[in-house]
Parts: sequence; structure tokens; C-alpha cells
Amino acid sequence: SAGGQSESAVQSANMALVLALLAVCLFSNTLAAPTGLSRRQELQLDKITQRIDKVLRGTLSLDAKLDARSDPKKLVRAGSLKARVEALEGPSCEQNKYQCGGNDPQCVSKLFVCDGHRDCRNGEDENHCEIPVKPGDKFLGDKVFDNCGKLNPDHISVTVKSVSRAAFFPGLPQVTIRVNIEVDREDTEVSISFTSVGHYSFANHQMFFPSSRSDDLAFVAQFDGHNFDRFIGEAIHEGSRESCARFVYKRQ
Repeated sequence: SAGGQSESAVQSANMALVLALLAVCLFSNTLAAPTGLSRRQELQLDKITQRIDKVLRGTLSLDAKLDARSDPKKLVRAGSLKARVEALEGPSCEQNKYQCGGNDPQCVSKLFVCDGHRDCRNGEDENHCEIPVKPGDKFLGDKVFDNCGKLNPDHISVTVKSVSRAAFFPGLPQVTIRVNIEVDREDTEVSISFTSVGHYSFANHQMFFPSSRSDDLAFVAQFDGHNFDRFIGEAIHEGSRESCARFVYKRQ
């Protein structure tokens, strides 16, 4: 019945969450050690990741059949946790390459992702090509740390002003944002607003805005590839590539 199938889909999503959390708990502390993962732990992590893949594939397939009657938020959470597990494993391709994934692993140039041509044998590079932001979208950032300058704001707001995709280079859409910083303390009262133009990378699930000011700070907005209502925003010195500020942004 539809009710039984819906319950099964939710149970599968919950199973994926449990497996992903297990992997994160088991290996996050280990990766902090100088020696990293042992071969045995790598095999264990591979098995858990394969199990998550299997559970998620079954859940997503059943969810499609149920016409989205199962809880989509749980599927997003499962996908986000899976992304954390994949980050623990480390990259399986070179830095400028994209992993096609699936049962037939393949690395292709990140520039080929969502360019309108199928480069992965399984077509994965052309499967998820919707730009996750649109004009009018607003994200509010809460500070994790800020060592960039004197302002040290608690919050920063980012509003998407425009998104465009060139026909000759569709894999890197141009994104224009408006950044608003307000500081209202006893010793400081400042309001700053500026526009920044950058691009969105489908391969990295990332918006990058190069420095347009004298402080040489670029802005990187990193989605996890599953939950596009939240990203980690960092201010990075373009010369050293070191991060001096980090905020967690949520869609408003």
C-alpha cells in the first residue's frame, strides 16, 4: 500500500542517517591524528559509504514512485551527512577533476561538468545542473570566527542580485551578490554594503567571488551538494589562500 511504502521510504532515510552519523563519529577523531586512517579503517569506511549509497538509491527511487509523499527533509539530511562521510574519505580524483561516481568510477575535468555535453560514462556530469540560487534569494550568516579586520560583525547578509549563464560556457554561471555588514556596538557603529561579481561551480557546489577591494579578500560560499538552503561562507586572502573569517549562512 502507499502508506506502507511511505513508511518504508522514511525508514530507509533514517537508516541512511544512522549509517552516515556512525561513519562521522567513527572517523572524525581519527582523521585529526597525524597518521590518518589505517587500511582497515579505510575498508570499513568504504563499506559504510557503499551501504549509504545503496540505502539512498532505494529511498530516492521509492520516493519518486510515491510522488514525494515521504519526508524530503530527511533525504536532504541523509545526503548532507553522506557528503560529510565522503569528505572524510578524501578526494579520489586530482584537485581539478570531478568524480563521476557510481559503479564505474571515472575522473573528468571540472570544467566539463554541466557544460551541456555528457563526459562521464554514466552521465553524472550532466545530471544535476540547476543553479541553486536565483535573484532575490537572501542568506543570513552567523559568525563562527572573524579575524579579518576591525569590524568583527556577528552577522552578515548576502542577497543574490542576478544570475546569468553564458551559452558558450554554461558550466560556470555568473552570480552577482550584495553584501551587507552592520555593526552596532557601544564603541562602533558602521554600515557597509557592496556588490561582488563571481561564479558558481557545479563541480564544487561552490560560489566564488574574487577580491574587488584593497584588502585582497575573496569570498567562498560552499554548499554541501544536498542542502542548498545553507552554506559555509569564508573570507580568504587570495595571496595565501588562508581563511580569516567563517560564517554559517542560512536561506531566509
